[in-house]
Amino acid sequence: MQKNKRFRFGELFMYQKKMWCIMKLACILILAFNLSVAATAFSQSKVSLELKDATMEEFIAAMKEQTGTQFLYNSSLLKVSELITVNVKDEDFRAVLDKVLSPLRLTYNVVNEVVVIKRLPYVAPDKTWKLKGKVTDQAGEALPGVTVRLKGTTIGISTDIDGAFTMEMKKDVDTLVVSFIGMKTQFVPVKREKTEYVIKLEEDVQEMDEVVVVSTGYQDIDRRRLTSAVTTLKMDDIKVAGIASIDKMLEGHVPGMIFMQNSGQAGAAARVRIRGTSTVLGNQEPLWVLDGVVLADPVNVDPSQLNDLDFVNLLGNAISGLNPDDIEQIDVLKDAAATAIYGTRAANGVIVITTKKGKVGPPSVTYSISGTLNRRPYYSDREINLMNSQERIDVSREMFHRGMEFKNVSNWVGYEAAYLDYKAGILSFDQFQEKANYYERVNTDWFDILCENSFSNKHTLSVTGGSPNIRYYASVGYNDERGVIKKEKNQTYTANLKLNGNFEKVDFQFGIIGNVNERRYTPTSVTQYAYEMSRAIPAYNPDGSRWFYMRGATRELSYPFNIENEMETTYQTMNTHSVTFTGNLKYRLLPYLNVEGTASYTFGRNTQETVYEEDSWYVAKLRKKGSDDTSSECPLGGELKESSTDSRNWLVRLQFNYNQMFKDIHQLNVALGGEMSSKRYNSYAATHRGYYPERGKTFASIDGTFLYKYMNYRDWMAKNKPTISETLTNLTSAYLAITYTYDNRYTLNFNTRMDGSNQFGSRSNEKLLPIWSVSGRWDVKEDLLKNSNAVNRLALKFSYGHQGNMLDNQTSKMIIEKGDLNSWYNEFSSTIKYYPNPDLKWELTSSYNIDLEFSLWKDKISGSIGYYYKHTKDAFLSKSVSEINGVSSYVVNKGEISNQGVEVSLSFTPINQTVDASGKRGFVWRFDPQIGQVVNSLISKAINNKDRTVQDKIKFSDYLRGSVELKGKPLQTFYSYRFKGLSSVDGRPIFYGTEEEQADALYEKYCNMTDEEVWDAVLVESGTRVPTLQGGVNNYFGYRQFGLSMNFAYSFGNKVRLLKLCEENNITPYPERNMRKEFVNRWQRPGDENKTNIPGVKVSEVVDLPWWGQSKYTSGGKMTRFADNDIYAMYDLSDLRVVSGNYLKLQSVTFRYNVHDKFCKKLGINSAYLSLTGTNLFTITNKKLKGQDVTQSGAAPTINMSLRPNYSFTLNVTF
Repeated sequence: MQKNKRFRFGELFMYQKKMWCIMKLACILILAFNLSVAATAFSQSKVSLELKDATMEEFIAAMKEQTGTQFLYNSSLLKVSELITVNVKDEDFRAVLDKVLSPLRLTYNVVNEVVVIKRLPYVAPDKTWKLKGKVTDQAGEALPGVTVRLKGTTIGISTDIDGAFTMEMKKDVDTLVVSFIGMKTQFVPVKREKTEYVIKLEEDVQEMDEVVVVSTGYQDIDRRRLTSAVTTLKMDDIKVAGIASIDKMLEGHVPGMIFMQNSGQAGAAARVRIRGTSTVLGNQEPLWVLDGVVLADPVNVDPSQLNDLDFVNLLGNAISGLNPDDIEQIDVLKDAAATAIYGTRAANGVIVITTKKGKVGPPSVTYSISGTLNRRPYYSDREINLMNSQERIDVSREMFHRGMEFKNVSNWVGYEAAYLDYKAGILSFDQFQEKANYYERVNTDWFDILCENSFSNKHTLSVTGGSPNIRYYASVGYNDERGVIKKEKNQTYTANLKLNGNFEKVDFQFGIIGNVNERRYTPTSVTQYAYEMSRAIPAYNPDGSRWFYMRGATRELSYPFNIENEMETTYQTMNTHSVTFTGNLKYRLLPYLNVEGTASYTFGRNTQETVYEEDSWYVAKLRKKGSDDTSSECPLGGELKESSTDSRNWLVRLQFNYNQMFKDIHQLNVALGGEMSSKRYNSYAATHRGYYPERGKTFASIDGTFLYKYMNYRDWMAKNKPTISETLTNLTSAYLAITYTYDNRYTLNFNTRMDGSNQFGSRSNEKLLPIWSVSGRWDVKEDLLKNSNAVNRLALKFSYGHQGNMLDNQTSKMIIEKGDLNSWYNEFSSTIKYYPNPDLKWELTSSYNIDLEFSLWKDKISGSIGYYYKHTKDAFLSKSVSEINGVSSYVVNKGEISNQGVEVSLSFTPINQTVDASGKRGFVWRFDPQIGQVVNSLISKAINNKDRTVQDKIKFSDYLRGSVELKGKPLQTFYSYRFKGLSSVDGRPIFYGTEEEQADALYEKYCNMTDEEVWDAVLVESGTRVPTLQGGVNNYFGYRQFGLSMNFAYSFGNKVRLLKLCEENNITPYPERNMRKEFVNRWQRPGDENKTNIPGVKVSEVVDLPWWGQSKYTSGGKMTRFADNDIYAMYDLSDLRVVSGNYLKLQSVTFRYNVHDKFCKKLGINSAYLSLTGTNLFTITNKKLKGQDVTQSGAAPTINMSLRPNYSFTLNVTF
């Protein structure tokens, strides 16, 4: 029952609701019907009206009179100034209202037969209009990528592949600024009445030099607004076939850059110094940057090793894996204004590399191949100044005649063996004479046996193309660089991909660069062996087998040796691979403001293996008398030394760029950003013995019994442990760059960067160092000489700034190195790796720079002249401390260094017939000399005995090597003994301040002198090993399709030691040792000392102690030691053996033929060229070098391979 009631109540509620909806709908329909009827009746009213120049009030009155309609309006509407003229007959009421009110911007509504008049809302007229245009050259060819900008603004657009553009204009009349590289900028007036334009640009050769864009890695700067010292090089201008690495191509092209190369081996890295040396202990190499990302070396090499001028870097550097064919441009940043934005890493300058980008258009494929013949050394070469067989036998005859006494000769061979057999009655005189004649004629060509004329080849395949929005460039490369030493190689595989996108709001760039590098060398110095081995010794037995001779420190420790066998059974391999991912995204927030982010990640691995097989002489020394010798340190197999380094580097950067033009004369550019980066090295090294590489790279099985038998091997295994190390460097920085330009005449720039490090001091103000610079530019041409036809460009630049530096191995906290279990104490031991150095501060360099840029007579003469001065204070120096502290040296801020110099870069174009009278390319001659001077000086005294806080201990050998830092002297300044003459008794050398007959007097004198005073009395300053003036002279001749370029490089200001004559048994030559040709003119008998300065050979191994080595003068310990006991070694270190290192080198000659367009079309290709190149063809040096290559130094521990001449052929084809 209750349920039925609820149902009925709901049913009643629904019924009432439906009725209410029906009633509302009926009311709406009735109202709509009434309004429709009224409106219909109103619209059907007819009006006949004739008014002329009537007011609004008169018009409304006439309409009321005819229709009786009521009008409602604001009285202000009657005040319209326009008069009304209307003439209608039987026209609809509404049509009349529309006709009259619309021109007066009035409207109306009809409400209950009342006409309500009101104003139309104001709508601003649309004044924007579309401007279309096309940009071409004078021949009508479309120019893509042309910049079209509204004058006085930064609003602009680039033309597409067809040279077309479309812009939305707001003004009826405006001016376009149309600019393009190599073309004259045009100002084009435009107006609304004409919406389509064709703009033809005129070529401007002078502008080609003006619009060069300099890349700092953070910004791209128009060179016309550049305030800093930067040298910009196009890779196509310096690329030379036969030169494999980018750093070697820079020689002679950058004023202020010192280039040094101490080896001609394949893959050996050169040394590059920009504007001198600003640090003593820190890394002196410049910073390499690729597409805005700092590059790291594949292996974390200690700076002291890299700074050593005698170190041959076969490991490669940060750019070893780059393909020069992928490079577009190189910018060398030299002063503080250019490098400050990189902070503490850039104290030695920055070299920015920009890779190629894709070009708009259909896919274009380019293939380049080059083959290079590398010429090995020949005994007939000027730089190989060694004795032949006959000359060497003459020395042996003299030594026997003088009673030769060699007790430690490990093996009597050659002429010496035959002579001893003759004296022992084993050989008759005729037999001896026959053998002697044979040895005099044998003239073994060790350079032919150990070296070869090698052939290298290089291939690059690239493709480029894309639309105006998306462009791409990709390439693969292979470079097989073969050294002239047999089995030596440096092979590189490269891959490169780069995508560039340009859209209305967004630009992006994405790149991948990968490389694999494989190297092989011989651990034994093959070059040294070829220089030292006597040519009177045969390389093979009469049956053609290899000839072995006994070699070792003593006769008892000598083992069979053959250099060819050693080259086969010992080898060193270095394999490196790395991949770098780089991305850049730029978003335009406003026409003058954008934000960009950059991210990069690099991972790489370097592995090194040095193998000594069981048949090598190296392992024979370890094995000793054989597997039965229980003292053997390698009873089975050979030895493997392996190491690996894994590197991981990443970078994240966020940067805001503001670029605004005000009133067409004020331009402000601001870059504000921050970045974080990390560099990590994980290294592993170990040595293994019992290695069988030919048996699947296995190791010998060793048990306890075996180890018990070979005690020395067991001890070696106990001490030999692998080493694992990890190096991590994190950096967080913020930077700011502001540039203001007024009317293209005056430019001011300010750069700053803040780097933080916990490696310096415990006080907060020493943890952070702001690096900053201020610079300016005055465009004299635009300001004072605007109407001068003779002066095309004249600008004055200046800069001042602070740069900093830090050492990676210093810290304000103590670093403990945990060790292993100590067997004596049966506990784990630890040592102090680095002592705390809380007082260490930043190494700070102040830099001044002034430059004058100019271009005269339509660019016939152009260039720049500059002066710079760099002053480093608080330079890091190593101070000796008492070993009771646990360390023998300590790093302190005690040094001051100055570098100053003049840089001159010139370009002369005496003849430039771009097109001759026949319409063809005419004759072109360009001459570009480059001059760069670097004067380096250590201002503060590194050695200060009055400073009681530290005690420095130096030796005379530091003076001889040039490793001592002295006040007022350039770094790497070395000293030499003062040669006086030869003894008339035995031809031994004599030196000033060491005369035997004055021993007692000199002893008394030196006992009362300080160390430095003694060394000053005995030694004389020879000079510096680093050149002070370097540069190049580049010549180019072009005619029609042919081109000839010649590049000369020169160097002045350094001194080199001649190769050693007397050390290492040269003065007492063992039977297998050769001698330098200077010994042909040696002292042989009394009286010769008046005709020669070459000592006589020493016929005994006994060392005759000079007076300063005798106990009479050494027992008291009063006299400072100034020399070792070998006076013949002093001869090699005397001033007589020091000569000028100046040279003029023909670096390269290239003859090139560009295939004519009509032949290319027949062949179905776009373009092609062929070239022939020769490099390192000849060098003019001091005649006292007697052919010694300037890259070789007598101060080096070994003789390195000289730079080799090579000859290349190149073919480049584009499809």
